[in-house]
Amino acid sequence: MFAYGLVAVLGLLLARKSFPIGINESYGRLILLGSSTSMAAASAYFLYILSTNFSGATCSYCLTSALLSFSLFFISLKEFSVEEIQKVLGVQLCIASLVVAALSTSYSSIQPLSSSVAEANLPFFETEITTSSSPFALSLAKHLHAIGAKMYGAFWCSHCLEQKQMFGSEAVKQLNYVECFPDGYRKGTKIAKACSDAKIEGFPTWVINGQVLSGEQDLSDLAKASGFPEMSQPS
Repeated sequence: MFAYGLVAVLGLLLARKSFPIGINESYGRLILLGSSTSMAAASAYFLYILSTNFSGATCSYCLTSALLSFSLFFISLKEFSVEEIQKVLGVQLCIASLVVAALSTSYSSIQPLSSSVAEANLPFFETEITTSSSPFALSLAKHLHAIGAKMYGAFWCSHCLEQKQMFGSEAVKQLNYVECFPDGYRKGTKIAKACSDAKIEGFPTWVINGQVLSGEQDLSDLAKASGFPEMSQPS
């Protein structure tokens, strides 16, 4: 967020040709190129980690961020002539190397934690829903069940629990809930076939009338997506 914010501010300053005291347009362009270079280098490293250490996993947010980072880098680079690029090439390579080295060192330092998580043995357990269901939540849950809407989740997922708490103990029993790890989780455990067939990438995920909603959803949003009349919800 800091990097994107910095690039956005620099872009606006360059467009307006308005810079703080001591910084001219030439320095502003160099700072913008250095920032976009560091972002592109970081994205390249993250894509490397994604492809090697998380083989088979997908991350749409990571790929989108990488696309934006590389686009910003090439847009910034286009503003320089060949002669100017040759002059700053060494600096850009140093920036990229420092970013990769810093990220590599940081990633290596968390390997013991990652290994312990990967080797965790979590037996399946039921989570208790402690909230009561409102009339609206109960009616919405019955409606979602009737139209075949499904909520995909995992027993260890805190966001799934929070989503269920929104419905309450009575309403959650009406939902078409699909547990993606019904036999618990341990190293090598594969996601349930129903979840892999639905191409679930995160929890919770709702599939309503063919529409995929990722993450926790407000009941009003679920009502809107499913065609349930929101007027039934108390203010």
